[in-house]
Amino acid sequence: MGMHMKIPTEFAQRAERKKWFAREDAERLLDWLEDDGHRFIGMDVAEKRDDGSWVLLLDQLDLSRQTDNFEAVRRGRDFLRDYDGEGRMFEPVWQERQP
Repeated sequence: MGMHMKIPTEFAQRAERKKWFAREDAERLLDWLEDDGHRFIGMDVAEKRDDGSWVLLLDQLDLSRQTDNFEAVRRGRDFLRDYDGEGRMFEPVWQERQP
């Protein structure tokens, strides 16, 4: 059982909503995960509506079965590129992250 880890302060302060990030910050978080050896397991994407509310999109990246972390992070970067757009934010998920 792994130790649960909070999002580092430098990332938490830049979050748009608790654990949700704009593309650039999500990419930086992927860099941190890869550099520190944390197992990246997926990502959700949400979009801001005209009324200011957020809606979770059905598209998500589930890498829970991916055993190669380098490949998982690469696919995470592809996901960010493919789903980036105005009003989008991303929630990277890794194995040791606290809920």
